[in-house]
Amino acid sequence: MRIIGVIFLASLGCGAAWSQSADSAMTFEVASIKPSPPPNGRGMRVGCPSDPGRITCTNMNMANLVTMAYGISPFQLAGLEYSMTDRYEVAVKIPEGASKEQIQLMWQNLLKERFKLAVHHETKVGQVYELVVAKGGLKIRESVDVPVAPSDAPPPARPESGTRKPLSLASDGFPDIPPGGMAMMRGVARWRPVRITMQAVASMLGGQLGQPVMDATGLKGEYDFTLSWVTGGGPGVAMAGQPGGESPLAGLDDSGAGPTLVEALQRQLGLKLEQKKGAIEMLVVDHVERVPTEN
Repeated sequence: MRIIGVIFLASLGCGAAWSQSADSAMTFEVASIKPSPPPNGRGMRVGCPSDPGRITCTNMNMANLVTMAYGISPFQLAGLEYSMTDRYEVAVKIPEGASKEQIQLMWQNLLKERFKLAVHHETKVGQVYELVVAKGGLKIRESVDVPVAPSDAPPPARPESGTRKPLSLASDGFPDIPPGGMAMMRGVARWRPVRITMQAVASMLGGQLGQPVMDATGLKGEYDFTLSWVTGGGPGVAMAGQPGGESPLAGLDDSGAGPTLVEALQRQLGLKLEQKKGAIEMLVVDHVERVPTEN
C-alpha cells in the first residue's frame, strides 16, 4: 500500500498527507494510565466497560491494548508476547460525537504517545478455520426482542464502583456470570453473549484459538447462548491424564475431562470448525515501552 501511494498523482499524495495529519490529531479529552494491582488469586477481570463519554479498562496488558486499538485478533499480532505480565488500568474521556473509527484512532495515538508504540503491516500464509453448522444442525435459537421500556420509566440502577460480585463457580462447576459476560477461572470458562452475530462468534473463537476463524455458516441472525468449556488444569478440575482428580464439572466424558472449546462448540451450539490454508493480515510491533510516560 505504501508503494501504491507513491505512484499515485501528487494531488492524492497531498490528500493522504492531510488525512494522516488529521488522524494524528485524534486524541481523548482526558487519558489516565497506571499499573494494575497485583493478582489476588481469586480470578481477574479484564476488559473495557464503557459509560456514555468514558471508557475504563482494567487489567489490560499491552497486547490487549494493541489489538483493541487496531481492531485485530490476538493471532494477527506479532513482535509482542500476548501473555505480557505488565497490566494497566486505563481511563479515557471521549469527545462528544466521536465515531467508532475516530475512537479507534484515539486509542492508537494514545499508545504511540504514551508507550512510543511503532508498528507495521505484513501478510503471511497459514492455517485458518471456517466456522460452519455441524452435521446435526444448529442447537441455538435467534435472540428474542425484549419489549422497550416506556419513555418515562426510570433507568435501571447501576452498581456502585467497587461493588461487583466476586467471580465464583456455579453449581455445574463453570464461572457464574450474567448474560453478556465472559469469564475464565480455575481452568474453566463460560461465555454468555447476547445478540451476537456469527461473524462476531468467529472473531472470538479466533482470539481463543490463536488462528483466524472465518464465518462460513451463512447465518445472518443474532443469537443468545451459553458456552462452557475447559481451558486447562486449574485447581479442582480433573483433566485427561490426571485420574482421580476431583472435578466440579457436570457431565464429564469417559476420560474425566470437560469439553475443550472446539468440542463444546459442537456439542452445545451445533457449530463446527474446518481447517484450511489462507492469507493472514498481521500487525508487527517494531517498538514499545513497558512504562508509559507520565499522565
